Amino acid sequence: MNLQYRGVKHNAQVATIFTETGNVIGKYRGVALHAQAVKPSHNA
Repeated sequence: MNLQYRGVKHNAQVATIFTETGNVIGKYRGVALHAQAVKPSHNA
């Protein structure tokens, strides 16, 4: 991803992190808010 801030260009390498939805931990603006947990990676 190419980014630019105040005229300085950057090439960002963004990692994808997969998550699992957990239990409801509350509500935000009337919508259920779920806990997020990182899925275990099988790449060792």
